[in-house]
Amino acid sequence: MNKNLKIIKDAVLEMGGKIEEFVPERGCFYIKVLGKRILLERKISISRQSFVSGSFTRCKDITHKLLESYNLPSPATECFYNKSFDKRQALKQVNKLSFPIILKDSTGSQSIGIFPFIETPREAVMILGRELPKYRGMVAQEMVFGKEYRILVLGEKVIGALEMIPPFIVGNGVSTIRKIITAKQNTTDRRTDFDKKLNKILKDQNVTLETILAKKKLVFIKKSSCLAEGGETSDATDQVHPDVVKMCVAASKAVGKYLVGIDVICENISEKPSKKNFHILEINGKPDLYIHYNPTHGKTKNVVKDIVKFMAKVANPLPAKD
Repeated sequence: MNKNLKIIKDAVLEMGGKIEEFVPERGCFYIKVLGKRILLERKISISRQSFVSGSFTRCKDITHKLLESYNLPSPATECFYNKSFDKRQALKQVNKLSFPIILKDSTGSQSIGIFPFIETPREAVMILGRELPKYRGMVAQEMVFGKEYRILVLGEKVIGALEMIPPFIVGNGVSTIRKIITAKQNTTDRRTDFDKKLNKILKDQNVTLETILAKKKLVFIKKSSCLAEGGETSDATDQVHPDVVKMCVAASKAVGKYLVGIDVICENISEKPSKKNFHILEINGKPDLYIHYNPTHGKTKNVVKDIVKFMAKVANPLPAKD
């Protein structure tokens, strides 16, 4: 069963509600709770305005332009589209950015369709020419560094926050990094590629694939979080600075959603944000909720309970059957 689907159903049952299957093949079902009957699917979307399109958060280019128009901090970004791509124009655009940059499928997710640590404009245009025909659009973004967090906003509140810890390995004083990564991959959903990206990440930490890693020494094998490759999570809900809350709520309003999962990078989520040390990377209008349950470090936040109560209060549910 889809992880989000199970979490939602379990939370509703714990609240004394009932589940009524509708089109299970599509993950659609009714919940009967708090005197309401509401149709849901495996991922929940709650719009502030009925005419808001799902593409406002699904498309990274639209999200960036909305954040920019509301003067909210996000990395410098250039957008490219399959139908209008021109190599000369693309070169002018990427030259506006500070390198290294990352290229992303504008509608991609789960770390698929991304090309990080691009060092030169020429390399960026070469990748665009090769990859853009596979997608409707791509974005080029200046890479920013710090800790990565997922902030879950509902209405005017942050109801959950997680530090997203990139995949790492720990030395045993005997095995090479290559062998430790290979062993780790036996317990992950997705394999870590032994490619130039990994070699660069290791080089930045003064090690190689053939280094015998000292006992208990920690080395990261990705710069960004990826749960499927062994990333971890740590609850940070009680650490979020009040100004971060205000900024994330403002971002949710910019994209017209009551419920969003916002990916940010900063040095410390408990510190006052600024445009220099705080960056909104992406906004998900149908955020994964299961990640707030049983984090690697810290306690579960029952975010679905908050969401269901919110929906019962503000949503316009379908009429009950006779």
